[in-house]
Amino acid sequence: MEIKVSEIEARLPRPLDESEKPRIEALIADAVEYLEVEFQRCGRTLDDELARTSWLEAVVRRVIREMVSAAVLVGPNVGMRSASSTTGPQSDSITFADVDSVGWGGVRLTDQQRLDLGLCMPGGPRGKFPPPACWPERIR
Repeated sequence: MEIKVSEIEARLPRPLDESEKPRIEALIADAVEYLEVEFQRCGRTLDDELARTSWLEAVVRRVIREMVSAAVLVGPNVGMRSASSTTGPQSDSITFADVDSVGWGGVRLTDQQRLDLGLCMPGGPRGKFPPPACWPERIR
């Protein structure tokens, strides 16, 4: 499966600079590699799943577009919740939040995208649960 820069560029709200296109190519490669690894972590391979499941290619394309678009549009403002600036005697203020859709280094896979792809959630069940009671239950 090949995703081109033009696929992503057509969906962005602003035109791309020529200097951004190599970065988008790298982000696409990163996103594909990210998905391949996440499928492997769930005991599956992306190529086999694409061959076996008819709807998966459209979802993978959409998820890759979302991952790359978020990284491109947010850019250096990763994690920034709000920013304000005043000019006269100078004042700047920036508030950061832990936003899960974009990573500092590039692409990120959200929990919703993970569900859309049919991937397992990392960590599995959490907590300790008692073993189930035997059936039929006996009261002594």
